[in-house]
Amino acid sequence: MRLPILALLLSCTACTWFKRNHEILITSEPPGAQIWINGHDTGETTPKAFDIAGNFGSDHLLELRKKGYRPEQRVLYQHTRGYTSRWIDGAGAPGVPPLPVFWTAGDVFFPFAVKGAIVPGEVYVKLYREDEPLLGFDVLRANAQKAAAAQTAPAPTAAPAPLQGEGK
Repeated sequence: MRLPILALLLSCTACTWFKRNHEILITSEPPGAQIWINGHDTGETTPKAFDIAGNFGSDHLLELRKKGYRPEQRVLYQHTRGYTSRWIDGAGAPGVPPLPVFWTAGDVFFPFAVKGAIVPGEVYVKLYREDEPLLGFDVLRANAQKAAAAQTAPAPTAAPAPLQGEGK
């Protein structure tokens, strides 16, 4: 009799369930692009599945590089959500005291949960050759970079005017 009670008590000691979608698939066209995450070379090439997700992580910057192609960047967002089984969820009708009769076994043994995932879970990136024309946001980015460079460049100075009597 004591053994089943002890087993039940030991199974209820941890009441928080941590679940995560732990892999992200990265593919590219053409395949074989170097994968950089947060500015660090992973030493891997596409296609590749990575285990970078977690419940309490942060966003990641993904960059794909291949010789002869323009590098492309994508942001991978960390999404974390908490869940709790509420006692009121067991209410069957107005006026009936709430009882957890509609709870699942998971709600009983793990009434709290934390779910985390990297969004998107699959990333496909098309790399463009360096000699191809810029399109869409790449044009806007190039124009913004040119404008920023023009503002930071030193203003040309006029040549000093010759003094009277010079140049004769």
